[in-house]
Amino acid sequence: MKRIGFIWVFLVAFTMAKAQQETGLWTLTPKVGVNSSKVSVNDLWVMMQDDNNELRASAKRRWGFVGGVDAEYQAWQQIGVSVGAFFSTEGYTYGDIKDIGKVSQSLYYLNVPVLVNFYIEPNILPGLALKAGIQVGYLLKGESTFGSTETNTGSYKRVNVSIPAGISYSFRGFVADLRYNIGISNLCNMGVLDESWKLNSLWLTLGYQFKL
Repeated sequence: MKRIGFIWVFLVAFTMAKAQQETGLWTLTPKVGVNSSKVSVNDLWVMMQDDNNELRASAKRRWGFVGGVDAEYQAWQQIGVSVGAFFSTEGYTYGDIKDIGKVSQSLYYLNVPVLVNFYIEPNILPGLALKAGIQVGYLLKGESTFGSTETNTGSYKRVNVSIPAGISYSFRGFVADLRYNIGISNLCNMGVLDESWKLNSLWLTLGYQFKL
């Protein structure tokens, strides 16, 4: 029994040692998933043409697609640094408004996140990491739907800066990643707006990690 117990302890220790992050390792992780985004300004006032009354609507989250790749360098056993490139469809929506129809804004971004990944004690919780950093997004196209759909890229600033923070878990090469991007720059390029519009988005992705 003692011999069996010793072998069991040895196998557990060996498995955990293998689960530790290898210092100096480069990995590439393609990811795809969904995002949910919304602007910091919640309300929209629409002037009705027939009776000059204002109609107030509350913003709802817009669901979209996100896909791209993260490249990570394991600087220390518990700390990695990653840079990524992701295409994401974000924006906001007010749903269907009476006498107008669907009111929403689609924003197509190329996002470049730079993150520091902190692995929670690899010997105890292998594969679990907390992450935070900075993300710069470049607006590829903007589309407004206000009854009908039209391109309005010029109404929004080309560069959007946000602070991503999140958590990920990897198991046998598969990586589940949940991160929240907190907008810190003004989204709109329209001088008539007094308020600063910031875009916040939640990303949920699944990927597979390749060692380089």
